[in-house]
Amino acid sequence: MKQSPRPYRKRIRIRFAHTDPAGIVFFPRYFEMIQTATEDWFNEALDIDYANYVLNDGNGLPTVHTECQFMRPCRLGEVLEMEVRVTRLGGASLELAFFGLVDEELRMRGRSVLVQTDLQASKPVRFTGRLRSLLEGYRELSGATPAPGGDAPSRPADRRS
Repeated sequence: MKQSPRPYRKRIRIRFAHTDPAGIVFFPRYFEMIQTATEDWFNEALDIDYANYVLNDGNGLPTVHTECQFMRPCRLGEVLEMEVRVTRLGGASLELAFFGLVDEELRMRGRSVLVQTDLQASKPVRFTGRLRSLLEGYRELSGATPAPGGDAPSRPADRRS
């Protein structure tokens, strides 16, 4: 695992396709960015190929609950850094907190609950082995960061692209 002493961050340049006619991010695009950050966190931080995890290993990680709070708009051309933190780890469920920052200013925060499933059986399965260990490591790293009603990240974050 490529774990650092800080939470994972994904840099996302705000593109024309993300924005409305006023040049600000259209709110559903944040949910797409959350999914992008989640998949890239698997690939880059956990060192687990997300596509292989789903397509070849037969695992799903559907979002069963998600929410966002928007502090200030993001605009075309800005770079949003989406920080991913593990806030809760259950048997088969995982809660992730997301903090979207532009130049360290909090623009949005969100929370998603995901459930690991066996795609063939269409039922939840427990996190075990290496994946559980990796997720526990990030949960310990993340601390008890509240979201979306809580504070912004309290320490500088890892710069990954």
